[in-house]
Amino acid sequence: MGNLEHNLTEGSVIKNLILFSLPFVGSFVLQSLYSTVDLFIVSHYAGTYSISGLNIVAQITDLVLGIAIGLLSAATVMIAQYVGAGKEKEIHKTIETTFTLVIILAVIMTIGMQIFMNPILHILQTPLESYQEASNYYRVVISGILFTFMYNAIANILRGMGDSKNPLYFVIISTGINIILDIIFVGKMHMGAGGAALATVIAQMCSVLVSIIYLRKIDFPFDFKLSSFHIDQEKIKIMFQIGIPSAFQNLLNFSLVVLIAVANLLGVYASAAVGIAAKINVIFILPVIALHAALSAIVGQNVGAGKLKRVEKTAIVELIISSLYSLFICVIMWCFSKELLSIFTNDAQTLLVGANYFKGHCWDYVIVMPLAYCLSGIFIGSGHTSYVAVGNTVGALAS
Repeated sequence: MGNLEHNLTEGSVIKNLILFSLPFVGSFVLQSLYSTVDLFIVSHYAGTYSISGLNIVAQITDLVLGIAIGLLSAATVMIAQYVGAGKEKEIHKTIETTFTLVIILAVIMTIGMQIFMNPILHILQTPLESYQEASNYYRVVISGILFTFMYNAIANILRGMGDSKNPLYFVIISTGINIILDIIFVGKMHMGAGGAALATVIAQMCSVLVSIIYLRKIDFPFDFKLSSFHIDQEKIKIMFQIGIPSAFQNLLNFSLVVLIAVANLLGVYASAAVGIAAKINVIFILPVIALHAALSAIVGQNVGAGKLKRVEKTAIVELIISSLYSLFICVIMWCFSKELLSIFTNDAQTLLVGANYFKGHCWDYVIVMPLAYCLSGIFIGSGHTSYVAVGNTVGALAS
């Protein structure tokens, strides 16, 4: 297993953070391109109703995925700390428990969300004009939750072991497949939002299969055989203690779902505008999220190794980089809001609403985001996720 592990407790703090976080940025950007590419191709081939339907469901799936990733961050922290402390046996138990938990959660959420599709779409005030497209996208994309969860479980485990490159390679493959299938299903076969969802599910399935084939060929401490799936009682308890508060921080995503619901009340154009602006906003914020995730893994290994001075130095470097980037993005969003939105739509009313959303939101980048994500990375990496949950819950309710 040593060839998979990368020591983040030695060497240059700046070099470790930058080199380790760059594949995070690539992975997160490419993973976000699933729904972004869907949105781009649907907007050019299927029109405003399909855009609105896709955007509404994308906020729901992002919320579900965010909660799952919050839970899976516990695996990253636990494995990182065990790697730092050199506890190989504990790493094995954590990986077994993580994969088993992911499958159980995926099955429960798939069944539950399929059953409650209509109530969910009604609660979100889905416009009548886009309801059919929203339901088409919803049915298909929810059926692929297992593949989404499995990819993120594999990625989080590898990152905890200090490997941020292989998750990037896996998502490059799936993104390429998604783009090709989007063009075929939406552009050529005119399947609308449902076709975009099908492309996403198939692409994510391919990503999981490729990653499992690769991991089975190397010295990975899990063989993916049915007999190997097991929940360790001690590990599941720690995972919930760390992961549940971390999952709650994704109430920030819930505030965005509420915003989409309010926009839906204003009609299909407002729904499309806010959905597009929110998607662009997510893309811009990804480098900061990637730095936050990298910081968590680095903090985990150094806490496990008892090197707290390196934790402090890494956090300071992360805060400086995030602040400079955030200031740059704020200027871009303020000055070029309509140009950014016009990538997805040329409708004048949609552009106006989206531009107003951008200008009202961009100051969060400078005032709140850098420090919030830096502190979150420190707390999550050290296993103190309750502080993160409280802070982000207050932020979500305030927004």
